[in-house]
Amino acid sequence: MTTRHTASTGHPTDKDHRGVFRPDRGHLIAAVLMLFLLVFLVGFAPLKTFWLFLFPALFIYWALKAHTTVDDKGISAVYAFRKGAHLPWEDVSGVSYRGSRALAEDKNGDSIVLPGVTFNSLPRLSEASRGRIPDPVTDAKVAADGKVEVIDRNGHSVLMTQEEYQAHQRGQH
Repeated sequence: MTTRHTASTGHPTDKDHRGVFRPDRGHLIAAVLMLFLLVFLVGFAPLKTFWLFLFPALFIYWALKAHTTVDDKGISAVYAFRKGAHLPWEDVSGVSYRGSRALAEDKNGDSIVLPGVTFNSLPRLSEASRGRIPDPVTDAKVAADGKVEVIDRNGHSVLMTQEEYQAHQRGQH
């Protein structure tokens, strides 16, 4: 996430508060591996298979170009192979996930794909949106902090504090 800071306080300024989410750069390593494998494949029949180098090139282009920007104006998505999209905050109804794709939903039920946004980036997304998009991940971690998971014979699990767990243990003996 990119955030500019004021010189005096070190806190993000109101107009510069934004987050940029990009696909994982590990995709570039995968593309390089594809290129190495293709060198061997193309070496056997170069006139018929030279065009296969197009796939890793397009994959690299996508990994470098696609991104999502979250700022005070809304959510903007830049795609590699189609026109970008923008959703102002007053039209955003929430964020959902279909498979591994993050989607920003508007109040009409339409959605835009958010490149570079994953479930694990929800805390950063919440921070960049200044709480307009809630962060259930951090809340769940805080709620479970210091608790013990107890699983009964039927496979049901319950989170308990240390004190509750000790009382539970005493009740079983």
